Amino acid sequence: MKALLALIVLALLTGCSSLKLALKSAQGFYSELTKSKVVEMVSVDKANASKLKTSAYVNTLPPPSTKDLSESRTTPSATSTAAPTSPLDSGLFSPTKTLKVGSRGEAVLALEKRLAELHYDVGAADGFYDQQTWQGVVAFQKYAKLKRTGTFNLETQKALHVAMLPEGLHPELGLPRIEIDLTRQVLLFFDELGLNRVIAVSTGSNRKYCEISKKSGKRVCGVARTPRGKFRIQWRISGWRESDLGMLYNPLYFIDGIAIHGSPSVPANKVSHGCVRISMETSIWFYDTIKNGTPVIVFD
Repeated sequence: MKALLALIVLALLTGCSSLKLALKSAQGFYSELTKSKVVEMVSVDKANASKLKTSAYVNTLPPPSTKDLSESRTTPSATSTAAPTSPLDSGLFSPTKTLKVGSRGEAVLALEKRLAELHYDVGAADGFYDQQTWQGVVAFQKYAKLKRTGTFNLETQKALHVAMLPEGLHPELGLPRIEIDLTRQVLLFFDELGLNRVIAVSTGSNRKYCEISKKSGKRVCGVARTPRGKFRIQWRISGWRESDLGMLYNPLYFIDGIAIHGSPSVPANKVSHGCVRISMETSIWFYDTIKNGTPVIVFD
């Protein structure tokens, strides 16, 4: 049954997804979906969409938080702290074998724990290099401006050994906030205490498109561009939503029809029609954590 469901979803998404990556990720995220809310098709109306009665734009910036950023939590993957001034790992560098999707063992577990320590979203630290581990490695490679392979190769190992916590570029928005760096293709989520997660994304490809809508059957044309600027999370839909250009999971809308949403395919490059794709696993906790009204800044 899981395999059948995976194929159905993949068939619906082939217009805007990488089939190869989607096939790799299907097994992992469907096991997580069984633990979350019921996935269902819904239309956009007042009965099932939670809306915020404010402008999408952040016209008046909130003041910076007065909370002590030295506070931290105990969960490694969700800790909020100020960025250190020196690398977290001061020991001698010792390279490991190249790790990739499918790898298992202590080396993978150490990698996952190290990335979680730096707030990259790797999911469960279980010693298995699955698609969510791949997403965490790619997010680190994107932020560190390395080649985006998703493989824990020697170059990535050296960079991770001396890495520090990522820093936001727009503290003027206060806390909490979401920063989407289009150049690096990463999303930084800051909660009330500071940096919470660093997430790999795939945004608008900036290409012109003309496609037949899977929803209306009409021809839809435009430019696949993610809007830049300062916005707020306005409204959301739980589960799957069918749009003119594909399927969105747990979308959080921040301007018109542009949303941060889960997708089975979040490649290392820009491929979307304009939305901000995040992994299916990430979209579950992201939807439950992010509140309407949270400032969002999108920049190059």
